[in-house]
Amino acid sequence: MDPQTKRERDSRRSAAYEVEDRWSALLDNGGTLDFFGSRLTLPVQRRFGSVSVMQTYVDWVLTHQGVVEQFGTLSPVMVRERAGQTKAHYDPATSTIAIPMESGWAARESVLLHEVAHHVIARGNAAWHGTAYASAMVTLVTCALGPEAALVLRTGYEDAGIRTAS
Repeated sequence: MDPQTKRERDSRRSAAYEVEDRWSALLDNGGTLDFFGSRLTLPVQRRFGSVSVMQTYVDWVLTHQGVVEQFGTLSPVMVRERAGQTKAHYDPATSTIAIPMESGWAARESVLLHEVAHHVIARGNAAWHGTAYASAMVTLVTCALGPEAALVLRTGYEDAGIRTAS
């Protein structure tokens, strides 16, 4: 993206974080979920013990057949440890995901997929947590965690007023 191009206003950021926090909590335990009268089986999300294992996971996600079919070949992303411990971060200028490792809260699959979704939409000027982001996140989750986890996430987004399709 040209540095002079303005990104759309990110008006859905807090809503996206709230949805993803609730969804991630469900994935911490996985198992059977009664979902509007249907029984879904959610996976347990992965937790990572090192930056090198997270790098391997991100590389796998970026080369997953379903991700490539949806988005084309994506440029590589570097994963590094972040000094600050309050949030994870994606830097589009360097294609780098920075993850706080000391407390362990961010070293999990839902956080990495969130940051990879930012990488997917970084080429455009879409809001960081808008429709393009949510659509990318749902695709990544479908590929990495399965359709049940993606359905629950998509439903959460839609309930919060975040569209997942344009």
